[in-house]
Amino acid sequence: MSKLPERASLEYLKKLAKDRLQELRRTDPRTKLAAALLAVAQDHGFSSWRALKAELDRRQQREVARFFAACAGGNVDVLHSFLMNDPGMARASNPDAPHPGWTGLHAAAKGGHLEAVRLLLEHDADPNAREAGDNTYPLHWAAALGHLDVVRQLLDSGGDVHGVGDVHELDVIGWATVTDTPGEDPARMAEKRRELLTFLVERGARHHIFSAVSTGDLNLIQELVEQNPEALDRRLSRFERGLTPLHFSINRKRYDILALLIELGADLEARDMSGQTALQSAMLRGDREAMSRLHAAGATKPDAPAPSSFKESMTRLAHSIRKGVPTILVPDVAQTLDWYTSIGFTEVARYGDDGLVNFGIVSFGQAEVMLNMHGKAGAHDASLWFYTDQVDSLYQLLKSRQLEAARAALGDEPGGNAGIEFAQDIEDMFYGARQFCIRDPNGYELYFIQATGE
Repeated sequence: MSKLPERASLEYLKKLAKDRLQELRRTDPRTKLAAALLAVAQDHGFSSWRALKAELDRRQQREVARFFAACAGGNVDVLHSFLMNDPGMARASNPDAPHPGWTGLHAAAKGGHLEAVRLLLEHDADPNAREAGDNTYPLHWAAALGHLDVVRQLLDSGGDVHGVGDVHELDVIGWATVTDTPGEDPARMAEKRRELLTFLVERGARHHIFSAVSTGDLNLIQELVEQNPEALDRRLSRFERGLTPLHFSINRKRYDILALLIELGADLEARDMSGQTALQSAMLRGDREAMSRLHAAGATKPDAPAPSSFKESMTRLAHSIRKGVPTILVPDVAQTLDWYTSIGFTEVARYGDDGLVNFGIVSFGQAEVMLNMHGKAGAHDASLWFYTDQVDSLYQLLKSRQLEAARAALGDEPGGNAGIEFAQDIEDMFYGARQFCIRDPNGYELYFIQATGE
């Protein structure tokens, strides 16, 4: 049975071993340190020093997990206890985080826990610590989630208001304006973002074209472009498929901004990383207003697809579909996975980021259900996922069909085929899959997905 104190220190136990070694050498000068280490281990109920150290490592991991859980949950009393015992924890990185460098301050700032943030900063936490995933400060996360009080505290403690260098190339002001916040009330989040944006600009943050487009301020957009015409050529990062301001305004359905960007001289033929011009993107989305404006401005229409039998091609590709999986939206994926497994379902997979489970899959017999982290309690929505080994072929076929319908909608060519609205262009995902998404006439989303490498 272990006789270790609750918070035993490895350094203290090593000191005990050195003292024991001196005692043992009084009777046998040839005694080795290993004998003293073994004696100390046995004194504390362990068969070897290795077993004792393994127990200390296990306890340390448990304590570290408790510390970071307290940071993420804003449990100030627990944090205070940890920091009084070991102030260095304030700058420590979470070894269990998906990426190195994720500190307790990142977790507390993301959660909006002002008192926890203050306590960590009082114990010398670094407001400009970078984590290795998105290369962000704690400030980026507080800004993305609209935590104005936390943003103010971080800046008052020496935080860098610009935050240039994150992998999304948005800077702090972009995280405060461009990023989406699943599960938040849109009206409330918009108000929080307005207050936050005003504060960031007061503290010296500088707008770029995408933050300006996100605000919807036409005068600001025009001012930015007049000061720096190259702003029209700026692109979002590879994670956002290298969208241009034109593409971005289409995604936001801001036709007044689209018209302004065209007037200011935006390149109508610039392509995103999927190879789509702004007009092609609008055509794939079935966005007639954007299509009309871009076409009238002189954007080049894509070539008409080669004649083929759409129905025969789809029938042939239907054999590539191995299974279909419905997806339901839930506010807490981890909790829902636990509930399903408690009643006899089997957990097939769970995928997380920064300690939060984003989506998972459960099975029952031959049936599977995917759980996705969106929505609110009581809200119901669903999508369908079709697993295939021919995702690119399906994409090209459905894309051709939609472009044909879109060309007809522009009034230049005859056509009577129903359009196919693309909700997601084809792309490679972080979880090892290549996929795209279309919407049916009722708004339900149909995903076609292929595991990378198949």
